[in-house]
Amino acid sequence: MKHARSFLRCLLLITLSALAASAQSLVREPIKVTTPPIARAAASWTSQPLLQVENISTKPIKYFMIEVTLPGASAPFMLAYGQQPGKAATAGTELLKPNAKLALTVDHHACEAIKTRLLEIDSRSLAGNHATARINGVVFNDQTAWFDGLPHVMDPNNPRRFNVVKNTAMSATPTDAPVFSFLKVGNSNARPNYDMCWDRLGTEYIDCCGFAQPSAILVQVWGGIYEPFPMFSECAPGVFCEWTKALLCRDPTF
Repeated sequence: MKHARSFLRCLLLITLSALAASAQSLVREPIKVTTPPIARAAASWTSQPLLQVENISTKPIKYFMIEVTLPGASAPFMLAYGQQPGKAATAGTELLKPNAKLALTVDHHACEAIKTRLLEIDSRSLAGNHATARINGVVFNDQTAWFDGLPHVMDPNNPRRFNVVKNTAMSATPTDAPVFSFLKVGNSNARPNYDMCWDRLGTEYIDCCGFAQPSAILVQVWGGIYEPFPMFSECAPGVFCEWTKALLCRDPTF
């Protein structure tokens, strides 16, 4: 009986530790995104909030982009806010400070090409439903960034490129530690929040339909069989931009 109690106590501790680790992994994003129901008014749905964004990190956010998919749609589109990396400051653009919230709408946070395409949608098919959202990238005001669960720092020779910090616990000195303070929402040993067949070296912003779109910089890991996943957006008839999206690692038998 004594050994049984010891075994159960050990099993409980292991289970609690696993749950704690799981809970930590679920809050690794520096922003929290919620999706309210889409407005029923056909004429005004593009001016209504599609997303509610809250800065849950410890630092002001300079720029972020979110990939949005409407119910019933197969192709996502982008909503963005803030000062685009590598471009001159725009008057009236404010930082999203810690604990601050912001509502994103198509009218104010999408490019003209996206607005034109979305206005052609029959809003009756959207009314009362919720969009789905994926955080595409977050840039802080101190030249650090977050992409797909990995902390990045700005490349000293290119303000549009950010390099992955592989292990902040080892690379950050005591004076550097505040630079990575946003990692309080995650783990100091940087790992992506999904398994990849490719190792991510960094992320570079490219011009895409009026936005700064993050494009993953990847190298193949042993055993990976899939090429990086190219994404395309049509900015105007016959005018496309292309970027690389981080891909999931899949079983080669499928």
